[in-house]
Amino acid sequence: MRVDRDVEILNGPIGAGKTRTIFTKLILRAAAQKPSTRDGVRKFKVCVVHANYRQLWRSTLPSWWKLMPRDAGEFTGAENAPAKHVVDFVLPDGSLVRFQIDFIAIGENAAEDVMRGYEPTAFFLNECDLLAEDVYTFARGRVGRYPDMSEGGPSWYGVVADCNAPELNAWLYQRVFLDKPADADDPDAERFSQYGVLLRQPSALSPEAENIPNLPPGYYAKQRRGQPRWYIARMIENKPGYSRAGKPIYPEFNDQLHVADHILQPIPGLALKIGLDAGGTPAACFGQRMPNGQWRIYRELTTEAKSVTGALRFADMIAKCLHENFEGITEIQAWADPSAAYGADKHAGEASWIEIVSARAALRVDPAPTNQQLPRWEAVRRPLTMLIDAGVPALLLSPACPVLREGFNSGYRFRKLAGVDTERYSTEVDKNEYSHPHDSLQYLLSAGGEDIEIRGRAAAQEQDLASRIRDAQHDWNPLG
Repeated sequence: MRVDRDVEILNGPIGAGKTRTIFTKLILRAAAQKPSTRDGVRKFKVCVVHANYRQLWRSTLPSWWKLMPRDAGEFTGAENAPAKHVVDFVLPDGSLVRFQIDFIAIGENAAEDVMRGYEPTAFFLNECDLLAEDVYTFARGRVGRYPDMSEGGPSWYGVVADCNAPELNAWLYQRVFLDKPADADDPDAERFSQYGVLLRQPSALSPEAENIPNLPPGYYAKQRRGQPRWYIARMIENKPGYSRAGKPIYPEFNDQLHVADHILQPIPGLALKIGLDAGGTPAACFGQRMPNGQWRIYRELTTEAKSVTGALRFADMIAKCLHENFEGITEIQAWADPSAAYGADKHAGEASWIEIVSARAALRVDPAPTNQQLPRWEAVRRPLTMLIDAGVPALLLSPACPVLREGFNSGYRFRKLAGVDTERYSTEVDKNEYSHPHDSLQYLLSAGGEDIEIRGRAAAQEQDLASRIRDAQHDWNPLG
């Protein structure tokens, strides 16, 4: 409430009072506006922008009416459509405040189409983690237009916003949460950047949690109950992370457990293992298996989905990655999609994809044990479900692998069936920018030893079953 900037972003858990706080501050800002030189009225107009009208009417407007009753002043607007509320109130000094608040939603429209023509004092970007960056861009360009300069103009104008912890790949996290301070000498330097002031509330589970007296007893304990870890982290603990929208291939993945908190470095003396996915958009990943059995995945190579990357160019990318990140590693093992060993016309002197990459990158590449989907998924799922020691996962991903990480969390998923209202999914992978690097990871782990472990376990299960069948057999006929 004390911060005075032209852009202010309030981030916090669900139920932490963000929206109510901003509405209150906007009313106080209206009361602080200088009187119009024309009629002496303090004029303030704010435009509230939400992602969709359904949530706007279900949550935002009820929050506003708790502070400013619907029957106060003049409220106009049909449900699930734009709305406007104009309220006049008198201050102790006798001056009149005319407060206008408009409510709109972007929906499926472009931000420019919806916001063009608006000339408010301020914009309130409600739940801005759900809005496109263009909304923020156009909002900053249109504030400060009311009251008109012929009446003296506004004494304050700007953009205010609230949000839950955003996803790591969202513009809000990349542009605002990670942005560096604009001025190291500024008293708000740790939170003020070119994008504005970022004010972050503490975790709702911490002793410093805010707004607790205004919530029912045990509110957050009940909110946590039965919820997945990613939801608790983002919505309750207020930690930026990944959404788990859709149906991920690996629900066993835990971002807090399976991702290292620092960039992992290769261990000299251990073999470097590489998995390769062929095709027009090839991918690769690089890792090592520790003496304790833990897999560490250090780097990923991805290519543009909208263009074709040939075997020669991809081999050059592999060689460059090895030179820049794995200098000094002498033992290297690489495996690729088995189908990449075929398809070449040997009689015409053509080389296969594997042969081209091997020759160009000066690297021996062997076919992986299988390209069947289920065994490859199991090769990754097995270490995901194991712990080496307490709190030590059998698979650890470096933060230097953002595409693999996002794929684990939500991008590498089952394809949703078209035209189905309920949440039903195909047994096939949704082919996208995450599927190729994940295929390369599957080839790496299956060829690196997980396939042997899986087959050994299957053989042991078969032997156990056969043994139990033999033990259950009798040398007499119960039917005589």
